[in-house]
Amino acid sequence: MDHESSLLAHLVPRLRSQGEDTATDALAYILNKSEACRGVLDSLLSEQDFDLGPLTSFETQVAYEDGSSRPDMVGYDRDDNARLIVESKFGAALQEDQASRYFRLLEDSRPGILLFIAPTTRLETLWAEIGQQMAGDYEVQSEPAEDGLRRAEVTGSENRLMLVSWDLLLKRCAAVASEDWQITSDIHQLRGFVQELDMESFTFQPFQASELNSSLAHKILGLEQLINDVVARGDGEAWDKEKFKYEERCFGRYFRSISSNAKMWLGVEFWMWARRSDTPLWLWVNRSGPME
Repeated sequence: MDHESSLLAHLVPRLRSQGEDTATDALAYILNKSEACRGVLDSLLSEQDFDLGPLTSFETQVAYEDGSSRPDMVGYDRDDNARLIVESKFGAALQEDQASRYFRLLEDSRPGILLFIAPTTRLETLWAEIGQQMAGDYEVQSEPAEDGLRRAEVTGSENRLMLVSWDLLLKRCAAVASEDWQITSDIHQLRGFVQELDMESFTFQPFQASELNSSLAHKILGLEQLINDVVARGDGEAWDKEKFKYEERCFGRYFRSISSNAKMWLGVEFWMWARRSDTPLWLWVNRSGPME
């Protein structure tokens, strides 16, 4: 590979494509170029009782024979066996049955790993979503959470599940590549690009035509009615109720338990919905407001 080429030059033809594809393309470029960075990934993938072996090459957008599976990246060992399937995620949800469907692609390459890469702020919700998709076909045993990393064994299978943050992976790559100025520059550019993609999920995105029907508005208005109904169920004088309030990034109702004097807020918190969990409804206790 031409060591005079740069990551930016490599990405220019694809900068107009989807960000997830571009970020994964850049990661594959770095891994194929740097033995030290491949070692970082090998280390992340291995455990005391599990060794995937060294991965030697990476390819993006690999189409599988089932016609519906096109992982973002596949990692191969020295014998050209696909041992690693990678799916990158930023703001987008998983496709239907994506986790279990991609996991099945590893059945002919054991041991193997299905690895998801996502922003740190999405680890908890994405890991839960992966587990829900796997539950229909597999028994998954999650290991204790690590900073920026989630692992799970799958009963009856030699293959495993993992989720790693972009931040953890790229920081470790930067640490081992510090003496290689070009790889260091490439990693720095990718880290900046990943951060921009993460922030983009909180800027205005044009609606698709299918999203502009009235069903979304009806569902949000339905949440308002649900909140009012829940608070109204306070028996007798149990709740000291305040009016429904719309505030920045949220709407809901404050109410106070007369018996305990605990002040609560029940409502829709859009920031927490996007960043912390796949639910629009949040209950805050002993707070004067949802963001305090």
